Amino acid sequence: MRIGMILDNEYLIDARVPNEARYLVQNGYEVYVLCLNFDQRPHFETVDGVHIVRFSLSRRWKNILFGTVNTFPLYDWIWKRQISRFIDRYQITALHAHDLYMIKAAHMANRKRHLPITVDLHENYPEAVKGYTWANRIPRKWLARPEIWKKKEHRYLSYADHIIVLIESFRQTICSEYPDLAVKNFVEYPNVPDTDRFLSLPVDASVIQRQQAFFTLLYFGVIGVRRGMELCFEALKILIPQIPEIRLMLIGPVDKADQPLFLQYMNDAMLKEYIDYYPWIDIKELPSFLLASDVCVSAAIQSPQHDSGIGNKIFQYMLFERPIVVTNSKPILKLVEETSCGFTFEDLNAEDMAEKIMTLYRQPSLRKTMGQNGKNAVMKKYNLQNAGKNLEKLYRFISEQP
Repeated sequence: MRIGMILDNEYLIDARVPNEARYLVQNGYEVYVLCLNFDQRPHFETVDGVHIVRFSLSRRWKNILFGTVNTFPLYDWIWKRQISRFIDRYQITALHAHDLYMIKAAHMANRKRHLPITVDLHENYPEAVKGYTWANRIPRKWLARPEIWKKKEHRYLSYADHIIVLIESFRQTICSEYPDLAVKNFVEYPNVPDTDRFLSLPVDASVIQRQQAFFTLLYFGVIGVRRGMELCFEALKILIPQIPEIRLMLIGPVDKADQPLFLQYMNDAMLKEYIDYYPWIDIKELPSFLLASDVCVSAAIQSPQHDSGIGNKIFQYMLFERPIVVTNSKPILKLVEETSCGFTFEDLNAEDMAEKIMTLYRQPSLRKTMGQNGKNAVMKKYNLQNAGKNLEKLYRFISEQP
């Protein structure tokens, strides 16, 4: 079986995609990934047994075309053409579209081919787009029309033969809204790490040494208002008088629409010497930064989107034995209660976030215990080797169909 994954980004931008692709290759499937080429990479290459097929489209034009797709569907037609060529050239026998918004183009390309289609929901996209600053400011809102995604959701999901969700509760939410979607067609696959691969990455001792004199809070991922950016900065203001050696290490790109607010905080006279900001690091460097930190945080604003699953970063934090301080969204609250790997705090409450961090600052032994609990949970349960079994079972079922 040749599985054709469809991704409207670069291949390595989200650990979920290469993890799935590598796992399927290791279990005997051929995997081709059609994705975008922003940085003049080869248009075809094979990495870890995964065949990557790229076509060029600048980030700027991708953002423009995708941002207006609900008004001018040119983006869908570009992808439909690319997917059609992809299927024919590489003799794809099953399609795997990453995220809700890619299923329409896959469906259009597949109308005469009748290949099985799986849609892989990385998040609750209709709810996610409600939190995107770029999509909700006039005049862009008039073109982006973010409210349309909820109206499209049922129709788009009906194009798929199988639907992958992050957690069981999200499946329940979808099925309660759309009873005609058969429960048997859903598969659960969370954002878990490839533990063997991650733990084998080299560690840069100089990164750890730079932070030895500080009490370091780390956040890794996209930075924006919807991700709790303001909350992290406000909690830091509370903590600075109590922990003079504190540092907030932020790693990741800032949502373009939120950059003015981000720069306002970064230039705040009280904060700027307590923040270390890295716009980008190679994922191979992440273990060094995790080991250089004392506590890892995620302050994403509570919403139906964040109730639809747990991000990669949470399990990555846990794998490297770092206690976590996170917003009390339903799935993360359940995870923390189950594993005792850290603390949750009340949504939008910087004082509560700061209080939980202070507790960990005062109790190094508690940090160590919670860190060990987190790693044990990932090694035993929340890892690719366990979660991947559902993917393999799905494609074994698809391959056995007449």
